[in-house]
Amino acid sequence: MIRLLLIGVIVQFFSTGCSRHYTKQKEIFSHVSLKENVPQPLSNDSIYRFRQKVEKETGRVIAVTEGALTKDGAESTLGNFVCDALKQAAGKIYPAEKIDVVIINRGGLRMSIAAGEIKVGTIFELMPFENEMVLIKMSGECLLKFGNLVIDQKHPFFGLKVKIKDKQVSMTMNDGTSIDKEKFYTVESSDYLARGSDNFLFLKEGAIANSGLKIRDAIIRYCEKTTEEGKQIKPYTDGRIEISK
Repeated sequence: MIRLLLIGVIVQFFSTGCSRHYTKQKEIFSHVSLKENVPQPLSNDSIYRFRQKVEKETGRVIAVTEGALTKDGAESTLGNFVCDALKQAAGKIYPAEKIDVVIINRGGLRMSIAAGEIKVGTIFELMPFENEMVLIKMSGECLLKFGNLVIDQKHPFFGLKVKIKDKQVSMTMNDGTSIDKEKFYTVESSDYLARGSDNFLFLKEGAIANSGLKIRDAIIRYCEKTTEEGKQIKPYTDGRIEISK
């Protein structure tokens, strides 16, 4: 994991540092001996110091969870945890915006989190992607299409109540009110899903606003804030998905 972080930063260094454009004026050729010492942009010493810095940061404890956060079950404690983190982050970035629904994909959560200390590196392993948080304005008619994805994949969400019986789905807002097909709702998700990836095609029908905040960073901030308040992460489910035969 540390190696991936190092590679990512080094690639970013070269991509940003080599962005100048040149126009060909004249061809000049010269002989360069392969035995000559060519200066290296990053010395081994620089890489070692950077590696130490990365290891120190990824090993930093940012929260403690009272129990394991897992992907188990139709409604998962891990999914609820991430949805809560995203909702809190949106409240900071868009204080005047009411977030009606949070939607993430189950496959985007790469690992469960064991009870005990949560480190920065833990969140990098949970969310190794560079996905960013987005807000999407969409109609209730469009939002209702999410129900079919819940049946098949049990994707995590916040703000909705989903009931599944005999593979038929009914969906309301969390307080039990019906979803108005003509009304517009504010949905928080990732830029990855907003492009229609992982069969979330209905998200492409909405108006998208980018936040510039990585989902991983939103989770880290949520953990840090929980600790600052003298609290621990409490894994929970609240019955937002009900399945009956």
